[in-house]
Amino acid sequence: MLKNKIVVGILPTYNYKNEENSPYNDIAYFVRMYEEKIKECGAIAIGLLNNDISIYKDICDAYIWPGGKVIHKELYVVFDDILKNKKPLLGICLGSQAIATFFNVLEDQVNNPNLSLIEIYDSNKMDDLYLKKLDNDSLTLHSNNLTKDIKSINNAKHEINIKKNTFMYDIYKETKISVVSLHSYAIARISKDIIVSSLSNDNIIESIEYKKDNNHILGIQYHPEVNNDYKPFIWLIEQAYNKYKLIINKDNKFTNNSFKLINYTSNYPNISDNESFIEEQTLYAFLKLKDKMLDLGFIMDLQSGYRSKILQEKIFNDTKKEKGIKHANMFVAKPGYSEHQSGLAVDVCACINGKWYIEFAKELDIFYKVLHKYCADYGFILRYKKNKEDITGYAYEPWHLRYVGSISLAKKIMEKDLVLEEI
Repeated sequence: MLKNKIVVGILPTYNYKNEENSPYNDIAYFVRMYEEKIKECGAIAIGLLNNDISIYKDICDAYIWPGGKVIHKELYVVFDDILKNKKPLLGICLGSQAIATFFNVLEDQVNNPNLSLIEIYDSNKMDDLYLKKLDNDSLTLHSNNLTKDIKSINNAKHEINIKKNTFMYDIYKETKISVVSLHSYAIARISKDIIVSSLSNDNIIESIEYKKDNNHILGIQYHPEVNNDYKPFIWLIEQAYNKYKLIINKDNKFTNNSFKLINYTSNYPNISDNESFIEEQTLYAFLKLKDKMLDLGFIMDLQSGYRSKILQEKIFNDTKKEKGIKHANMFVAKPGYSEHQSGLAVDVCACINGKWYIEFAKELDIFYKVLHKYCADYGFILRYKKNKEDITGYAYEPWHLRYVGSISLAKKIMEKDLVLEEI
């Protein structure tokens, strides 16, 4: 993320042959076209134009594989990042075909373990094996010309049928929609791990999905951008926020150790050496929230952020010794089950009339009321609410905020008086 926004990497697409007046001759054509769509949906788009696509993996939260005329096998390196780190991918037109082809090649590698994916890709004839060329009748319906002409776009509109319990149905909430297709090839083969989620009336595959192991990979054969359809882009961005939505509670142990922690110096005097750590994006959001509270007349800071498993164990044991096991179980997570171990949770404090206060101090009543009103604007929620103890397993803690990444999700949770377990 950059500036608390999801970063979407757009893969390059271009033709091997120089064709006069072809947009595929311009390597940045689709980057420019999709960049504005992504921006309007609240994220940041970058074009992955360097020959070494792998250098972008630490920057991107999600990817778009656009249309084009040639599947560039060199781009398949991006799947290492997508599958390993559960980053969502939206393939459009050729991008959808590239996704289907990748998983077909992956499946074929099982019978050819001595060959690399690229070697298997190169050894197979693409036509009629992974992809098929449409006949003239199909071309009339689906069209194969990339154009901005409204009349031509309208001629390429056709209905597709969406299956329920799919990403596509989650996106549109309908079983039939009208789309615009601009392609001359179609997917010919589907691997066992791929789901076909929509078909045209002439049985051309219009969307495919890979959701195994909590992945969110969607390929759509049609072009939403020419039909002013923002829903697939919104879906992509929302899925990129999923890593911040993870539930850590008494039943769900924290196992993700990929979050980047940043050192932070707090003004709260009782933090050891005045230093703590927070997950990178959580810190950026916290600093913005801190500035907002200052504008409203409150001096806020961090009382507790990231905690190691060892520190969490010490806090739990100390609390149990001082206040008893019942109190410890209601206010302190056991080691391995604490949100603080992720770096996504922050316990806040405030300075009132020159003195610092924490937890249930009555001096913080107005501060908490204002904090809970504005925290969702920065992607935070009040994690442990009143009258939700049976759901969260913990008592009300007005000081404990949790970063969920998506501002729209945070607002939904706060405005509807929900907790993460209810989403």
